[in-house]
Amino acid sequence: MKRDTFQPTIHKRRLIGSLLSEDGSVSIYLIIATSAIFLVMSVLIDYARIAAFQKQTELAAKSGIRSALSAYDGMLYKRYGLFGAGGTDRNDIFAEAARRNWSEASDEAFQVLNVRYESSHINSYETLGRHDIMERQVLEDMKYKAPIDFTLEIASRFVPAASTLQEAQTQIKMLEQVRKLYDKRELHLQNVLELQKVAAEAAEEPAEFIPYELQHAVTGDTVAKIVAKYSTYRAWVQAESQRTDPESPSFAAHIASYRRDARTLASDLANKSTLVLRRHQELERKALEELAEADRLNEQMKQVIEQSEQTNSGTGYDRLAKANVPGAASSSASQADVSGMQEVGQSADQLLLGAEWFASYKREISEQTVTYASFDSEAAGFQSTMNIALSSSGSLALLTENAAQLRLAYEQYVQRYGLLGSAIMTRAQELQQRQAADKERKKQEAKAESKLGEIRQLLHGITTIPQVDEHQEVFDQVKNRYENNLAFNEVTQAAAEAALQAGDPQEQAVQSMENASSIFTGMADLLDGARDSVYLNEYVINRFSTFEPQKLGAVFMNADPGELGHAMSLNNQETEYILYGFHNPTGNIAAAFGELFAMRLAIRTMEGLMVSKSLGHPLLVLASAIVYGLEKTMEDLLSFTRTGSAPLSKYIPVEVTYRDYLRLFMLMHHDKEEQLARTIAMIEQNTGLTLANMTTGVTGELNATVNLWFLPGVMNSFTKLGLLGGKVAGNRYEASKTIGMSYS
Repeated sequence: MKRDTFQPTIHKRRLIGSLLSEDGSVSIYLIIATSAIFLVMSVLIDYARIAAFQKQTELAAKSGIRSALSAYDGMLYKRYGLFGAGGTDRNDIFAEAARRNWSEASDEAFQVLNVRYESSHINSYETLGRHDIMERQVLEDMKYKAPIDFTLEIASRFVPAASTLQEAQTQIKMLEQVRKLYDKRELHLQNVLELQKVAAEAAEEPAEFIPYELQHAVTGDTVAKIVAKYSTYRAWVQAESQRTDPESPSFAAHIASYRRDARTLASDLANKSTLVLRRHQELERKALEELAEADRLNEQMKQVIEQSEQTNSGTGYDRLAKANVPGAASSSASQADVSGMQEVGQSADQLLLGAEWFASYKREISEQTVTYASFDSEAAGFQSTMNIALSSSGSLALLTENAAQLRLAYEQYVQRYGLLGSAIMTRAQELQQRQAADKERKKQEAKAESKLGEIRQLLHGITTIPQVDEHQEVFDQVKNRYENNLAFNEVTQAAAEAALQAGDPQEQAVQSMENASSIFTGMADLLDGARDSVYLNEYVINRFSTFEPQKLGAVFMNADPGELGHAMSLNNQETEYILYGFHNPTGNIAAAFGELFAMRLAIRTMEGLMVSKSLGHPLLVLASAIVYGLEKTMEDLLSFTRTGSAPLSKYIPVEVTYRDYLRLFMLMHHDKEEQLARTIAMIEQNTGLTLANMTTGVTGELNATVNLWFLPGVMNSFTKLGLLGGKVAGNRYEASKTIGMSYS
């Protein structure tokens, strides 16, 4: 027992001795160095554990976010291919997934990291009701399917028609512009001729004084009568001067009467002629103005024709025609047909009038006034000669000569510029020959107007289908959803435009060609890689219902349309509503058929141009082509109501359905924001969801702690100095991780 007590004492003495000895300094230094190493290693070990803990926390947060996003609305995805929050609470999913990333603490197993879940929560930052989010999901859904479907089902059918439609659009647009200018020009030239005739009619007023072979006065004095009686007048004057017997016969009364009649006739003739000359000058000014306007319009016609001859490369037609589209249909339209259309356009040159023609006509108008001015000068000279002749120094020979010159001047005017004068008749015949084809053209234009009226009445019949109140209530509900979504996205609503707005058949044909050009440009954009708008369109056509045109057979066949009211429900025309945006049961269908009419008219008018090219006169060809186009378009509309489709063209016998045309019409409408709003409204109406509340992007925040093994105080200093994130509480290090992720 004593030994045991003594033994530690001996060890203590030896230890103290060694420390006090000279050799003990080495041991002290070793202890100090070991302590420093231990301190550094402790810090490094805990730092490494914290780094590992932070990585595990990040992985746990990512796992939680992915798990939270897996809770999407299955019905919304299955029906519309869209991802939005739904199902189990995402906070619970996030927390459960995060916990499963760490094994539970156990006394039997050694754990380098004793991680403990503290808290977590989910925040939403994107919703499906936003247009940019909606668009991204749609593009993702359609990025593989849309280009293939559209190219094989639509573009391949229309490629063969591109070149012929391009040529048809060029010629029809040019001919229609020329037609308008031509009609205006001819009206001005007709006005010029009418003004010339008015001047000729005015020139007939002095004719009562000057009978000639084409004009004979019935009553009253004439120049010829006055001149013929002049010798008698001189005899009366001489007899009266030699009269000495007051009882002898007196000629004073006869002399006075003759002088009065002669002066009155000469004065009236001169005054009337002066007034007619002034009238000529006024009419000349107006005629030259009309002629100048006709010349200006003629020059515009020339410019239009020249511009149409320029190349059309780079247009949608041209780009699509040059595209290499697999499975493209073949066309029976030959290069000769296309050349024939070009020849029709080139024949428009025959409608032009040359600069020399206008210069000649201008001289002629002025010469008419100058010719009449010569007669007026003779009338003034005759008055002067008559006044001299009535005096004692008068000469019958001079008076007779002046009368002859007066008559000659008048006859020269009448023979050239009278109503039956050579110049007037020549211009009238020239006008008639130039407008020889206009009579037939006007008949064709009247026929086209009648056909267009029939089609308008037919399309108007769609809007008169009796509307069911229940259907209108659904449209009102969708309208409210649509407006709410626009407000959510801060988009201003624009009014939808109705189709079939052009005023006459010619304008309708040109507008139809313009619409077709927009469609072909859209197809070319798709093939060139401009994808977004086409992807959105294809999404709508694949995910939403379209109207069945066969249901309109009752309207187009003049049957009772009463039963059609039930077919006009919104669930039968979802695509049409998204495309046009009319909030009533018939507006969208009427708009779709209006554009269907326009597209068919463009194609059929192209055919009509080929069929009518042999008629010669370019404007007659245009009118006949439009009549052909309207007649065939009417047949096409009836075909859609019977079978739901119609052949693309006489030269491309492939069937194109009403649904296919809707896909094309979407290329013409660029109100993307409004169409997205209507798409969202339609989805909300069908699902009962509110997409503005459907989360598509989330951020998850995870809070966790890990135990510290060695020096919590040192680690706490590091966090306060900003050398280490998080914080230290007791002997545990706390960290927070925030991770964001979305479906799109």
